[in-house]
Amino acid sequence: MSLILRNVSKSFKEFAVKGIDLKIEQGEYFVILGPSGAGKTLILEMIAGLLPPDSGKILGVEGRKTGFIYQDYMLFPHLDVYENITYGLRMQKKKKEEIKPIVEKLTEELNISHLLGRDVLHLSGGEKQRVAIARAMAISPDIFLFDEPTAALDRNARIKTHSLFLDWHKKDKKSTFIHVTHDFEEALSLGDRIGILLDGCLVQYGPPDEVFNHPLNKEVADFLGYRNVYGGPVRDNTLHIDGTAIAVPVENAEHIYIAIRSDDVILSRGKFESSARNAFPGEVKNVLKKASVIEVILDIGIILSIDITRKSYEEMDIKIGDRLWATFKVSALKFFEH
Repeated sequence: MSLILRNVSKSFKEFAVKGIDLKIEQGEYFVILGPSGAGKTLILEMIAGLLPPDSGKILGVEGRKTGFIYQDYMLFPHLDVYENITYGLRMQKKKKEEIKPIVEKLTEELNISHLLGRDVLHLSGGEKQRVAIARAMAISPDIFLFDEPTAALDRNARIKTHSLFLDWHKKDKKSTFIHVTHDFEEALSLGDRIGILLDGCLVQYGPPDEVFNHPLNKEVADFLGYRNVYGGPVRDNTLHIDGTAIAVPVENAEHIYIAIRSDDVILSRGKFESSARNAFPGEVKNVLKKASVIEVILDIGIILSIDITRKSYEEMDIKIGDRLWATFKVSALKFFEH
């Protein structure tokens, strides 16, 4: 059964969502990606039935069990690990002989069998999270709702948890997973589809690669981390920005925005023969060393951010003040009117 949000709006405290139209298929892993304060948790709480919409309808949740995992886990502090995990089952009046195999299976899969008698106040963040996951999974929900469940974990714990969620999703083809996050990497690694929520509006959704590679507008491109976004008039397939002329796939326009990914620009010591119509000399203004890439800031008349590998950086021996060339194809440009 599909879950449908039809023109759903809600204001609650300082948060609001507006006119949300969305259909999530049964068995889908759908990720809602947006900054803090965008209204992501509000959507989950309406789906869970904790808050009613001010307007619009939510269909496909009637009679379906929901498991909710909050960012801060929301474990019951007066109950031990076993009592937390079995809380929902006991509310369903399950017998002890029914509960035992469920708990054994879950705690073994989550590697928390040794914690069953522990006070939850004495658990680490990762242990608390796994207990919260076990509690949600114990009732075999039809819909899983994840509210930034890895936000408080370190990188290694996050990666392990992503693998856990993906493994569980592969095993459970009938349950629907709805996961909200502000983490791009998390959205890309988990979602069958992702939706971009900005200022309470669902502005774009689709397969992760489609959304990240083809932002709908400047607002989405800015949010997704495109560092090279420019706007101006176009005449004869040329965008003019501060004296820099960039070949674009639009013939004429009063004003458009273009965006280019930092890893779609080729950096070189000199100009080279290429089918690329955009090649510009520039001066290196800064070099930023990151975990997996080196970001080179090049002034070509406009400021251009270019990502290169550490190996390329070392081989080119790049220094601030160097004169280099930036080359990119017209086909690498994303363009939008607003």
